[in-house]
Amino acid sequence: MSFRERWTKEFAKMLTEEERKAFNLWLEFSQGKISESEFQSKMDIKIMPKMLGKMSAARMNALEDEVERLKKRVASLEERLQKKS
Repeated sequence: MSFRERWTKEFAKMLTEEERKAFNLWLEFSQGKISESEFQSKMDIKIMPKMLGKMSAARMNALEDEVERLKKRVASLEERLQKKS
């Protein structure tokens, strides 16, 4: 599973039902499945800003977690290389 898929799955779990609908609408738009005009007509202006704020914060947290995971992986690989030498 890619980072984006993991992030999307985890993020969707923390949203309310209305926010989840807004997020799915945003995903469809960002993937080119719906037009901008369709996105704007279906968008709930009260929900979207709140959902986008949560999305931004969740992305930062997810990226920090991914960096830590990659650092551990690199350290493990370097350790294996040293053992082989």
